[in-house]
Amino acid sequence: MRKWIMPIVQSIFVIFLILSFYATSWVGEEYVLRAEPFDPFDPFYGEYVMLQYPDLKAPDYVQQGDIYFTLKQGDDGFAVIDRMENDSFFGAIRGTYYGQVAAPQLEQFYVEQGVGPELEKAGNLQATIFVAPWGSIRPMDLEKRETK
Repeated sequence: MRKWIMPIVQSIFVIFLILSFYATSWVGEEYVLRAEPFDPFDPFYGEYVMLQYPDLKAPDYVQQGDIYFTLKQGDDGFAVIDRMENDSFFGAIRGTYYGQVAAPQLEQFYVEQGVGPELEKAGNLQATIFVAPWGSIRPMDLEKRETK
């Protein structure tokens, strides 16, 4: 009977990981970020678009280094920073700030083969993401942004 305990525990752990990934979009809040591309290809993983977000600006009181922030929808429909601190707090997205705000889960969007250069040429992009109440991010879509 004991030889079955470890496989059951491992299976439960894997199921938990998979469910937590999908739970981000089930219970998370959807945001659309204004994005700008740079560097579209990785020979090992395929095409992706490295992104930077011009609307994610750090307030003056935040020190460079590790940061934690939350998002809210801005007046124009695109996400902006709601709260940012150097100390962790519940529901925060973990990132870094060295002149510009970066978050590991937001920097790369993997795209279909052949789409990366087209998105890079467009320049004006929008990234749709889901942010879970516990701060986990799930990137969903990257597309050309209609300029207004």
